[in-house]
Amino acid sequence: MRILYVSPFPPEPDGIGTYTEVIANVLRTNGDEVRVIAVRAESLTNPAVLALLPTRRRDLAALRDLVVGWQPDCIHVQFAVAAFGVRTPALLSWLRLMRSTKIPIVITMHEVTRDIGRLRSAGSAIYRALAGCCDHIIVHTQTALSECTSVVRVPADRISVIPHPTPDRPHEVITSEELRERFGLNDDVILLAFGFIHVDKGLPDLVAALRILCRMSPSSLDGVHIVVAGAVRRRSGLFRLFELQDRIHLRCVRRLAHRGGVDRHLLFTGYVPTAEVAGWFLAATAVVLPYRRTEQSGVAALANAFGVPVLASAVGGLRDLYDNSGWTFPPRDPRAMAQVLAAFLASPKNSPAALNVLHPTAGLAVVVAATTHVYQDMIASWERNSGVRLP
Repeated sequence: MRILYVSPFPPEPDGIGTYTEVIANVLRTNGDEVRVIAVRAESLTNPAVLALLPTRRRDLAALRDLVVGWQPDCIHVQFAVAAFGVRTPALLSWLRLMRSTKIPIVITMHEVTRDIGRLRSAGSAIYRALAGCCDHIIVHTQTALSECTSVVRVPADRISVIPHPTPDRPHEVITSEELRERFGLNDDVILLAFGFIHVDKGLPDLVAALRILCRMSPSSLDGVHIVVAGAVRRRSGLFRLFELQDRIHLRCVRRLAHRGGVDRHLLFTGYVPTAEVAGWFLAATAVVLPYRRTEQSGVAALANAFGVPVLASAVGGLRDLYDNSGWTFPPRDPRAMAQVLAAFLASPKNSPAALNVLHPTAGLAVVVAATTHVYQDMIASWERNSGVRLP
């Protein structure tokens, strides 16, 4: 098959782009051809990228003609509002142009619950428009399936639930020892909050939980650091308002920590280059995911790849992943989070409870096979309806 992805793509630092690259690499190994329509110009250095998604109408028509000339069997859009930003209207316009080409279109909605929760009616309108431009939808969790059927109003038979695969462990380039030395962490216990910083990440609740824990048992935090490894995602155009909101949010978190006297337990590293990702997960005693709202988490998958315990709020897809874990707490509940932190820090380091990590719901091969099955079904459906073999 020839599969065309429309997605962020490396070297652009984006979790969805990395996800697309992982799937694309397996498809190539299986003998399929893969090209990409990228979202941002920095991805043009990647040889897999066929073109950049433009914004002008006449350029969208030229892109349609370029894609038709490549003759893909299926187009697969990897979507989240944060990933496409100001190019979301261009994506919708281009998909409408592509409907006349009789090429099947599949879309993975990576953050449907979070996007609709944050954008409300505007988010619902975006997702309904996207659903109207494609033949099939892929989501990662049952929570997202419910949102698509109830809010986006897509029939359930047009949706497949394909979970995130557990990724391969990134190679360790900058070691955990080097990171500890650089940031003065010595032999401290590291609880890692990894990834882009945003208003739904739950960092104020984590700060509040630390304050409660300090009152409950001040000595329990001796030699403990919460490492917030990540930065605010850069946005453009109108979406810079969300970047501004996230930056204000980060300043408020820092202020809360200072006023609460727990800032000595917090380390903000800023943006984490790819070379440092493995080192942070190898240094971590546990990963902390105090999200207020989320659909799925690539950070959780990385933690599992490294065998690191996860302390997570029971929200969205995290609720499904950790339903049997002893290290979960309700979202927006700092007191419950403090109790989980205290219990974890008090548990023997190598006890079965401390090693209660996520078991993968699907390996990479299973995920790729399920995705390929969706492509084959959509291609066969177009052939039946048109009576001809697609180019």
